[in-house]
Amino acid sequence: MVLNLWATWCLPCREEMPMLQQTQTREGAKVQFVGVDTKDRPDWAAEFLPQVKVTYPEVVDTDGQLLASVRSPGLPVTIVVDRDGRIVGRQVGRISQERLDDLIKQAGA
Repeated sequence: MVLNLWATWCLPCREEMPMLQQTQTREGAKVQFVGVDTKDRPDWAAEFLPQVKVTYPEVVDTDGQLLASVRSPGLPVTIVVDRDGRIVGRQVGRISQERLDDLIKQAGA
């Protein structure tokens, strides 16, 4: 699973979204992507997601509780979890395609 914490007001989040969607499209049979709109207005996210054509599931964390629990200083945050529920890796800040592919590979996908 690839869990991506993001917000509409976060420019690096917005910039990496198309790449995340492309990777989900390519790896969708092996990897589940989930976006977490964090400390944001859900209506802003609802307007933004169709613009970048994101199709993977999205949930909302308006209070930022998940962000606080992963002890991240900011957004975006990408967390990759393997089939056994272990965190394989975490990227704070915009993730590159190479780093994402590496983490997915480490997760066994």
